[in-house]
Amino acid sequence: MRVMILAAPALAALALIASAATGQPALSPQVAEGQRLYAENCAVCHGDDGRRGAGFQTPIWGERTQITKFNNALGLFEYNQMMMPFDDPTRMTDEQKLAITAYMLANHVAIARDATLDAGNAATVRIQ
Repeated sequence: MRVMILAAPALAALALIASAATGQPALSPQVAEGQRLYAENCAVCHGDDGRRGAGFQTPIWGERTQITKFNNALGLFEYNQMMMPFDDPTRMTDEQKLAITAYMLANHVAIARDATLDAGNAATVRIQ
């Protein structure tokens, strides 16, 4: 456990340096957590880039993708709550699924990389 406590500040510092180098804002803690959880739980089917996964070849974010069928972040989050991960939707908490939803939306540019998504604002975040 001590390693994780010490590693978190180091990872945050690396994310800040990387974002400064690319000129993009740093990831919010929620989006960063969603990125980690996506890599661990979603990339196997959807691919690291949300495109060429082994289980689902259709891109899930970006132009002309199916993410737009949800209209807003709340719709996407509710879908993730009910259906994902496909092999066991009960494996993850709602908070974890909200973080993954925020990560997906940041990649789709529906929210900023440094934004935080919550139940209060999810219905107002449009997906186009």
